[in-house]
Amino acid sequence: MHSMMTGGLVGLALAVVLYFFEYAAINRAVKERAQRKKVRTVALEQSERSRLRSLGWFCLVLPFAGAGMGWLLA
Repeated sequence: MHSMMTGGLVGLALAVVLYFFEYAAINRAVKERAQRKKVRTVALEQSERSRLRSLGWFCLVLPFAGAGMGWLLA
């Protein structure tokens, strides 16, 4: 397989795993906050939405960066 494709796929895999774990951590924090406030559901705060949005943009760039690194290292 071409080194750029390998780097891109590795970057994509890292991006998916990173976003999944960050989303799970934020979701767990929201559920804990709902339990503390003794309500059934609590919406995401602006800072949490901002964190997910900025991480999403980073995860979109990560496969391209991985492809570039694969090309450089080959």
